[in-house]
Amino acid sequence: MPNSDGVRTTFHCLLWLLVLSLLAGFSWHWPGGHKSWADVDNFISSRYPEVNHISTEDLQSLYKSGRQFYLFDIRTPEEFEVSHLAGAVRLEKVEEVNLPGDAFIIAYCAVGVRSAAFVDDLQRRGYSHVYNLKGSIFGWANKGYPTVRKGRNAYKVHPYNSRWGVLLDKELHND
Repeated sequence: MPNSDGVRTTFHCLLWLLVLSLLAGFSWHWPGGHKSWADVDNFISSRYPEVNHISTEDLQSLYKSGRQFYLFDIRTPEEFEVSHLAGAVRLEKVEEVNLPGDAFIIAYCAVGVRSAAFVDDLQRRGYSHVYNLKGSIFGWANKGYPTVRKGRNAYKVHPYNSRWGVLLDKELHND
């Protein structure tokens, strides 16, 4: 059994290792504490590996092509009211979707986590052409694509909260 000097020495060594790690730029992410797009992408792909994704560029092309698709916003009413993507319908539950199984559906939220769960559920219910918007509305807005508010172009987005809001360019925050 180590004496108190040995325990104290071990504690001090561990404390110094922690301090040096922090000074060297090491960081870890607490569960749910995503701070980068890579963290978000890794989280979504590990939790929802079967979910199909569509890029913001591909969605922009769809808008321009005139092809029919259904766009669902899976955010809160407060987030949706600040701004949303043109033509989006806000939904809370997959049970609200009453479309043919081959309908072309795209879902988004703030960064893609809530919409990935939504898409995953739709896929399990037999929808074959359903996609999660990669980067969701934050990725869309960060690329300079417009959102809408009350039928007009808007360039502000609800930042969801302080943890996720770091992924939205600060000048796009509605606060």
